[in-house]
Amino acid sequence: MVKYLEQIDKIIRKILVSLGAMFLLAILFLTVANIVMRKFSMPIQGTFELTGLFGAIVGAVVLGYTQKRKENIAVDIVFNYFPKALKRIVCVFGDLCCAGFSALAAWQIAGIGIKQLTTGEVTETLRIIPYPFVFITAAGFAALGFVFVIDMLKNIMPNGENQQ
Repeated sequence: MVKYLEQIDKIIRKILVSLGAMFLLAILFLTVANIVMRKFSMPIQGTFELTGLFGAIVGAVVLGYTQKRKENIAVDIVFNYFPKALKRIVCVFGDLCCAGFSALAAWQIAGIGIKQLTTGEVTETLRIIPYPFVFITAAGFAALGFVFVIDMLKNIMPNGENQQ
């Protein structure tokens, strides 16, 4: 079951990371173009607005990827001295808490997107509808929660691949 979930997770992470890479490139090109155009006294309108929207996506969609690769900061000075059984319990509890927080964040962010959708909200300068960006950000948090659920299942399984 865990291997099947990991295959689904891998597909989701590839899609989200590719999306994040495209938006990161868009930020790069937009920023460079704006700098060049400012030299000619013709700045690109809405650069700050677009950079903010794109940056939210870039930051959120790589959360699951980063967690899966364990490239986040971990302070485990005391944890390393725990017996193996206690490490598993702590990991399961930590993964459960993190999955719950990620799901809660995804739910609340999606709620903001639904509110923007129903009210017809648009951005101030370019009049762009922001809810697609908000929903993608929520998806990034949901993907992070999914990674934590998989990690938790691995730690619960008697012969599971313990992450620690």
